[in-house]
Parts: sequence; structure tokens; C-alpha cells
Amino acid sequence: MGAERDHLTSVWNIAAVIPVENNKNGGNGSNGSSNGSFSGELLPEENFLGICSRELLARGCELLKRTRKGDLHWKVVSVYINRMNQVMLKMKSRHVAGTITKKKKNVVLEVIKDMPAWPGRHLLEGGENRRYFGLKTVMRGVVEFECKSQREYDIWTQGASRLLSIAAEKNNRNRI
Repeated sequence: MGAERDHLTSVWNIAAVIPVENNKNGGNGSNGSSNGSFSGELLPEENFLGICSRELLARGCELLKRTRKGDLHWKVVSVYINRMNQVMLKMKSRHVAGTITKKKKNVVLEVIKDMPAWPGRHLLEGGENRRYFGLKTVMRGVVEFECKSQREYDIWTQGASRLLSIAAEKNNRNRI
């Protein structure tokens, strides 16, 4: 219940700071453009849930990461778009009771969905509900993560895919 309450609180806090566009154009219902197309800062397909998902990905949460050697480590993982319109993966690991933090940043190229289950993880409690995905990066290759539920898996895979498409759209617009 505590995690759900924290999540709802953060969602409401996000909702409180999202600007709502009032009709500033004299009540004619247009958005100020002659052809009636969308001219706001946000893309038209971005809705409240999409914004909340991006906020969650940027803040990050703890995911279990599998190293190339097969070791498992808890990481605070976040994904965001940087100033150069690149999707970045940031992983923080805590050492010495949280006093020292190591941060590793990588450029994300692709989201790999439906990765095979890690050996032996199905034996744990709730193991049949766990889902696995990977983020293909420039420097580290595929970085594998475990999600505790289908919902968490969907948030991460769909959210990271959406960030990649937003970054690609921005890069294409800047080239023209």
C-alpha cells in the first residue's frame, strides 16, 4: 500500500505542474494556426499517462541487472533524453550503506523485449510473473533487466521505446 500511495502522490504532483492550455485566442476554438494543426509544446499523442511514464523512467527505480558473467546486482535505473536528443541509460549502484554511488551512463540504441527467463529465477516466489528485457547500448552491448510484474515490464519497455521514437523525431526535425 505504501508504494502505491507514493506512486499516486507523485502522479498527482506531476498533474499539478502540467500546464493546461486555456483558450487564449479570443474564444474561436482554434489553436492560433490557420490549418488547425497542433502547435503546443507537447506532441499530440502524449497524454497524461505518457508524461507520468516518462517522469517515472527519468526518476528511476530499482531493477535487478544481470552482468555479462551472470551475476545479479540491484541498480537504480533511469532512462531519459539528454540535451543532444540521445536516449540515455543511467545506472547507479550503491556501496557502503549508500554513502558512495557509482553512476554509469550509456546511449540506448534499442529495446529488446521478451528476453528468455534467467536460469533458476522461476523457482523463486512469484517467479512465473517475472519478465525480462534488455537495452542495447553503444558501449556495453545488451544490458539485461528483470521486472517483478507484467505492469513494470510494460512501463519500462513501452516507455523506453517511446523515448527512442521521440528522440528520433526530434533528430529528424533538426536535420530538415
